[in-house]
Amino acid sequence: MEKTSYQPWDQKRQRRRDTTSVLGGLIVLLIVGGLITAVLFPPIEGVKTGVPVSRKLSTLNYPAVVTQTIGQPVGGTWTLPTSVAAIGDARYVVDTGNNRIVELDAEGHLAATLDRATDSRLDLRQPMSIATDGRRLFVANSLAGEIVVLNTSGAVDRVIGLVAQPGERMPRPIGVVVAKDGSVIVSDADNHRVLILNPEGERVNSFGTGTRAGGSGGLNVPGGLAVDAAGYIYVVDTLNGRIVKLSPEGEFIRDFASLADTAGSLARPKGVAVDGEGHIFVSDGLQAAIEVFGRNGEYLGVIGRRDATDPRAGSIFEAPSGLALFGDTMIVVDGVLGLIALQLSDPGANVGAGE
Repeated sequence: MEKTSYQPWDQKRQRRRDTTSVLGGLIVLLIVGGLITAVLFPPIEGVKTGVPVSRKLSTLNYPAVVTQTIGQPVGGTWTLPTSVAAIGDARYVVDTGNNRIVELDAEGHLAATLDRATDSRLDLRQPMSIATDGRRLFVANSLAGEIVVLNTSGAVDRVIGLVAQPGERMPRPIGVVVAKDGSVIVSDADNHRVLILNPEGERVNSFGTGTRAGGSGGLNVPGGLAVDAAGYIYVVDTLNGRIVKLSPEGEFIRDFASLADTAGSLARPKGVAVDGEGHIFVSDGLQAAIEVFGRNGEYLGVIGRRDATDPRAGSIFEAPSGLALFGDTMIVVDGVLGLIALQLSDPGANVGAGE
């Protein structure tokens, strides 16, 4: 049997080894902890790296009052609503989680469900956005790479297949809007382009390089889309944290906002809408808020605080995405909370001032 030494010198040597091991472990933990802290909690200058950094709060509040909340349709359900469009009093909500469109009346009652049961050709695969020309519905059927055009009864009018250009991936449309002249504008997330189609569904122009980019020629995962009264196109440039304004023909005009979670910046923009005065509303999923900008990109304030007078108050939203404007009413589609309708007021009544 092996003898074990209990001499004092051996004990001291072992203790020294143990102490050395503990100190070494602590040093490694401190180094790893420092790296994690540097990534998760960068200094203020970290904004330049593309990591959202909270630096200060704004007291600028854009006035809006909640008038209706529909957590679930009365008489029905949805899973992960993402977008909404309206024709008359009917509201058509993209129920992404169930691959269908849900029609509601003005009170939030389920009126119809549009899916393969209404038309066998309506094969929705992760639909992400919906728009209307006032008569028909246009659905961005993302995983199928197409825009499905429906009548209000759910019958398929036609399908606009999006064709990949040489060297590109299959298009993945996640945003769609229809211009007054009938043009269909589509955001192709996987090819980082905005496509402009004529009323017949033929591509006539596009904006973007086909790869992740920025500046005046590129996009990084384009998402929500809107068109103003003059036909200008507004694009949510998701991972660049900005809004890009294009001409009706798809030429770059300007951009505004930047990637951060400070007042007037965008951390993870989702949806966009433009009112008759040229005010631009942008939903921000990470900030759980609606940020509002003027026609020239100036910051007008935030919508969503539980207490409009307290910049530190919590938000009434959890996961805002799609936006739709009907006169002075804005409907926010929240993936967790459902539909939230707000009555917008004169921005001259804003509370406080920006910091």
